[in-house]
Amino acid sequence: MKKSAVKNTGKKTLLIFNTVFMIFMLFSFLLDGILSKGWWIRSIENQWTDARIYLPKFVSVFFTTGAGDYRYGIGKTYNKEADPKISIIAIDGHTVKKYGYPFKRKYYARLIEKLTGLGAGSIGFDVMFFDKDREDPASDRLFVEAVKKAGNVAALVAMDAESGQLLYPITGLGEASRYISYPNVDNTLESNGQVRKVTLFNPEIAYKNLRIKSRCTSECESINLPLLAVATYAMHAKKPLPEIEKERGTDPVFINFRVPVDRPSHPGWPESERAGKKSEMQTTNSVYRYVSVADILENRLSKDEKAAIKDGVMLVGSTALGAFDHYPSVFFPTWPGVEVHANTIDNLRNGDFLKPVSSWLIFAICLLLMWLPAFMSRYSIKTTSFIMAGIVILLAVVNFALYLRLYNMAYLTIVISLMIPFLFMTVHKAIVEGREKKWIKNTFGQYLSPKIVEVITRDPSKLTLGGEKRDMTAFFLDIAGFTTMSEKMTPEQLTQMLNNYLSGFTDVILKHDGVVDKYIGDCIMAFWNAPLDQKDHRKLACLAAVDCMGEITRLNAELTQFNVKPSARIGLNSGPMVVGNMGSKMRLSYTVMGDSVNLASRLEGANKFFHSRIMASEYTYDEAKDFVEARSLGQIRVVGKAIPVKVYELLARKGGLDAKTAGLAAAYNEGLEHFYKSAYEKAQKAFKAALAVEPKDGPSAFYLELAEKYSEAAPGDWDGTFNLTSK
Repeated sequence: MKKSAVKNTGKKTLLIFNTVFMIFMLFSFLLDGILSKGWWIRSIENQWTDARIYLPKFVSVFFTTGAGDYRYGIGKTYNKEADPKISIIAIDGHTVKKYGYPFKRKYYARLIEKLTGLGAGSIGFDVMFFDKDREDPASDRLFVEAVKKAGNVAALVAMDAESGQLLYPITGLGEASRYISYPNVDNTLESNGQVRKVTLFNPEIAYKNLRIKSRCTSECESINLPLLAVATYAMHAKKPLPEIEKERGTDPVFINFRVPVDRPSHPGWPESERAGKKSEMQTTNSVYRYVSVADILENRLSKDEKAAIKDGVMLVGSTALGAFDHYPSVFFPTWPGVEVHANTIDNLRNGDFLKPVSSWLIFAICLLLMWLPAFMSRYSIKTTSFIMAGIVILLAVVNFALYLRLYNMAYLTIVISLMIPFLFMTVHKAIVEGREKKWIKNTFGQYLSPKIVEVITRDPSKLTLGGEKRDMTAFFLDIAGFTTMSEKMTPEQLTQMLNNYLSGFTDVILKHDGVVDKYIGDCIMAFWNAPLDQKDHRKLACLAAVDCMGEITRLNAELTQFNVKPSARIGLNSGPMVVGNMGSKMRLSYTVMGDSVNLASRLEGANKFFHSRIMASEYTYDEAKDFVEARSLGQIRVVGKAIPVKVYELLARKGGLDAKTAGLAAAYNEGLEHFYKSAYEKAQKAFKAALAVEPKDGPSAFYLELAEKYSEAAPGDWDGTFNLTSK
């Protein structure tokens, strides 16, 4: 697959996913509103809040409007401690062990008397009294009388889940109570069973329609049935229920949970008796103070407990294992439901319920953030991950800031809308990049050095394909006399020999980070400065050429079985070239083209004119001369070119000439200087000295022959340029 096709497919897939995800969000959001009660009566925000209990679980979980447990777990310093005037009168394990269960009504009567005697401000019973005590009817009467005498007790009615009918308390209890209330928070449960919000007044039950009447008469004629917490708070605050309903309405409110603390269990007991208890029972980790019913009945309260009860809000409920309604909490995996009412009263007393951020605003933020990963898909996964993490942290900071200002932001909804597209993009990008890397390795692995392939694989952005014009160096190597050698060898021998020599040259080119473009028979074409930028591409090409000559010397010494000693010619040129994938729609090749490439090919052939081995143009040599030893070959005009070019023969790495070659080069350079000054006699003498050092030196022999010719008949208007007539 072409790299561009991989990228286009990736973008299209991300676009489709985000569009589908956006439609899902919009559908869920609208479904929230459509399924809520009173579409034309309630505000959109309340529809959003109420409707989730009717939604499928996967929708409900996604659109959880709670701030998230993490905030409460990490941010205990942000949550206030419980109001010390709110206490839970606990029917705990110790009480059950001593007085039995179910708890007798006569003990409740004594409990009310004790609490009244201690100055309790109000008493709310989170206990159902629907069935008569058939074994001890007097116990019921004692309880009703105690409630009536206290005058500050709230009793309960409840909804039967099967029949849908209201269940009323025992005869006389409702009339003796200050208020009738309901305990249920089921209609506002989260999908995970947690209670994060409550309805203070039940909009479906009018107080005046109750079958029984409490001591609240005309005051309660106009209100809906209050929650137990509201009724208990109203008695303590001496605030009329109609006034509270007018302020708070019937819409759910978000609870601002208080932080749990460790408190001693049964602090009124003698220390010696407490020390004898199991270690885990010596302290209680709870939000509100638990005061044992047994301790109240037996007058075993501490000074602090008595102070908390005086003018305090009392909620009577069961905390004994297996004897209370369980709800998961933001602090505990399960806690008694009476704690929900205590938190609600705390919020009422301190006026700090959480206010939900507009769901339309949340929806708009979700739509904005869900497209962010798609827009950032051009960046690396590492960069995107850092940005996503930064956004999540920023959202957490904003969430905390809003929480401190009593706003409840749908943090998880926003984060999920960001993270789901991000995770999809990350996985998809990893798959696409895997295909891309495979394509790169398949495309470039055969003619790029492993080091360059690794760089491109790690960062494909460094790879630019298709019709790019760059300053590059082209390299052509041809094995001299190949046709003659092939006539002396079998096809098998020829193939083996050619593979050995071409493999050796290829290794040298790749070692110098060159790109092997193609093999043309016994010729190798290579280039530098693509696909990666290589500022020193001229130096790398020149060093590769010099090392290739060293490689052929090594191969000739080692491969004695072929009975041939081939030589090689190399042409080098640098300049503007076009590089990219070229060819047909069905078959592409990453290659270079242009006049500068053609000149490099001509220079390889021009070696035959001077009998040289490595010919580099002035465009290559001028920037590489500090790294190689070379000698001038003169100025030539190749076939098809009007502009002449100076050419040089590369001899060795800088400082790498042996004594013999250094002597040869010195004599040759002296001869060349005399030659171009028309001192042909002196030039002949110098070239002969060079040939005395190395009789097979082609350029010295070429210029010696030319000097002898010109000494007899000097050229007329020759400008020093050799015009080559063949390739």
